[in-house]
Amino acid sequence: MTISRRTTLQWFATATTLSLASWTPAFGAVATGAGVPPPFDVVDWPVNVAPLPPTKGYGRDPDLTDPQVPWPLTFTKAQRAAIDLLGDMILPADAASPGAGKLGVGAFIDEWISAPYPRQQDDRTTVIAGLSWLDAQSRALHRTPFAALTTAQRGTLLDALTSDAPAPALARPVAFMDRLRNLFVLGFYSLPEGKADMGFIGDQVIEGAYPGPDDKALAHLTALMKELKLDDKARV
Repeated sequence: MTISRRTTLQWFATATTLSLASWTPAFGAVATGAGVPPPFDVVDWPVNVAPLPPTKGYGRDPDLTDPQVPWPLTFTKAQRAAIDLLGDMILPADAASPGAGKLGVGAFIDEWISAPYPRQQDDRTTVIAGLSWLDAQSRALHRTPFAALTTAQRGTLLDALTSDAPAPALARPVAFMDRLRNLFVLGFYSLPEGKADMGFIGDQVIEGAYPGPDDKALAHLTALMKELKLDDKARV
């Protein structure tokens, strides 16, 4: 099954009503019931992922006029190839632009999971373990790594990871794919091609007095400021 960009955009629009923290699936959770039976024998999820090497972040005062990535990136050449293939499957090419993989959204994910911050390091563990699992599962099924599978074989494997109620054996692979999909959406819709796909027109001149945000936007901002402990009550 190939999910259209428009469907993914609908997911994105829904997700943006929540804080980014609430996007992460319960990665450690195991399905409570039998779930949907896997269509194949599932290989074990990787137990260990090498920790991020000690490195520095942006610091308290980054130079926004000269943005740089101050930490080493994570993906190997093979991992980046697999990520680019996944990007073109998750957000495929259409009449508006190439797929997310060919647009280089994998570079965004590489930078994200390489950042020395707790949230990004959690995602690093998820993504690296997930890519290792995809290769192991691909070898178990077809004696070749994921990037070397045929288009049909990759599609069949990813179809098994789109279940709303996975069996316990697939709970972690499904959670990995959910998180990876979110990261691709974030990266794609920050690009000019993604903004054009959304119909984003940027700042526009408003005639007359500025009306301010509407009630829905203001409520969302207030809740987010409270969550980040930046509201007036939190500063007292």
